[in-house]
Amino acid sequence: MSILRNLTDSAVATVLASILWLGAQAVHPAQAQQPPAPERPLVFVPGLLGSSLCRDGADGEPTVVWGSVEALGHFPSLALDPEADDVAPCGLIREISFLGIFSQTIYAPIVDRLEAAGYREGDTLFIFDYDWRLSVFENARLLAEFAEKELPGGGRFDVLAHSMGGLIARTYAVEEGDADRIARLISAGTPWRGSVQVFALLRDGWGLANSFMGGLDGFRRTVISFPSTFEMIPQYEGCCGDGFDVTSAGAWASLNWSGIDANVLPDLAKVAAQQARLRSIIARVLPAPIEEALVIGVDQRTPEQYALQAGEGEARLEVRISWEGDGTVMRDSARLPQRVTYPTSFATHDAILSDEAVQHFVLAALADGPETAIATVPVRERTDVFTALGALVELVGVAIETDQPAYRTGTTGKATVHLRLDVDEPVDRDAISMSIARPGEPALPVPLTMDPQASDPANPFEQSFSGPFETGPAAGELAVTVTLEAAASEPRILTRMVPVLAP
Repeated sequence: MSILRNLTDSAVATVLASILWLGAQAVHPAQAQQPPAPERPLVFVPGLLGSSLCRDGADGEPTVVWGSVEALGHFPSLALDPEADDVAPCGLIREISFLGIFSQTIYAPIVDRLEAAGYREGDTLFIFDYDWRLSVFENARLLAEFAEKELPGGGRFDVLAHSMGGLIARTYAVEEGDADRIARLISAGTPWRGSVQVFALLRDGWGLANSFMGGLDGFRRTVISFPSTFEMIPQYEGCCGDGFDVTSAGAWASLNWSGIDANVLPDLAKVAAQQARLRSIIARVLPAPIEEALVIGVDQRTPEQYALQAGEGEARLEVRISWEGDGTVMRDSARLPQRVTYPTSFATHDAILSDEAVQHFVLAALADGPETAIATVPVRERTDVFTALGALVELVGVAIETDQPAYRTGTTGKATVHLRLDVDEPVDRDAISMSIARPGEPALPVPLTMDPQASDPANPFEQSFSGPFETGPAAGELAVTVTLEAAASEPRILTRMVPVLAP
């Protein structure tokens, strides 16, 4: 999904890591031999921002306006004009480079894993790229046309969907009359009831990248024109501290956020109707022929609730944090009752389909069915660590943040690691370490000090440590790595890549 705060915080670090922050490719031992062809073809539906967008240039050749470094400057031109829009999807974003500095894999890891399992793109694997600016309902209709064109004859197929793609696939199954064609539907990290990060994105944009996207005003004006933005606004219980009415033009005007005004808001009555339709679709049980499974992320530091305080000047956005989600989507938004559900503590929202255990579950669910997969693919257990007093406890989650999503050369930054244990006791300080690898240089240790001000004051189980670093003279990628020594397993190691730009 990713038009949300991970896009604001981490994704700026890759600009599009808000698109998706995926981990390293995983290789399963079974890949050494040529696997048999899958029983049915598979349609992969990526998440929001995960498809390239193009428009024809003056020479008639398509120009990428989303999905490449060069396309960032085109972002203001993506403001949706239903009466005159010439943008079309033009492929899956498999990897992207940030301002020419480094490459960040997007969907390449999961596509590679599927191909290693026997799927062949264009034969048994079909990628549904789509215009993620549009409504879920419009894209569900287009998915029906895609299925009819690419998989004619009425045969059955499976669907693997990520983030917003899950909403599209479910809407297709419920409203487009082709439910009997879907054999198995697997959704990963789908924000069935939205995400608080929508508001964080509208408030902040993408930080340093805003200058490439028409400034914060232009960024907001563009994003607020997308119907998909409103379909990602949270609706789960406890999400909305002050009851902000997203279907009221007056409520939006009260924000006093430049770039958001009545002239750019969509038809809010239509927004309300579509939100009600989505709630109805989510509440329904899919027709019996469809076997359904959900993959959800847990134990990540995730925005849970927002409150907007209007007054003189710009409205203030307050966000309450929880460790009950995947970094973008809260557990209560990502899960549905009475569905086979596979959780992972080891991947954020954008990286969920790159997690090796998740990939194993997905392949098992496609081959043998969700019920068999959940019984045979174990969920990775949390890491055990020692407290300062020597007690052995569970590490619920760990997150890395930097004080800026991107840096200039020759500046100073601060990195913070947040820990969430299952007890209110300090972690063994000797068990945690941080290193910084500046562009073109080896990793150097960073002294960590306790930073209580960085922790969520409402969560006594959270503790934070921070350390300063110099970005150095060279542009490139800066790697922040945190290592937690585990009691009886491999260390828990996390790395966050941060861009360093020349002035």
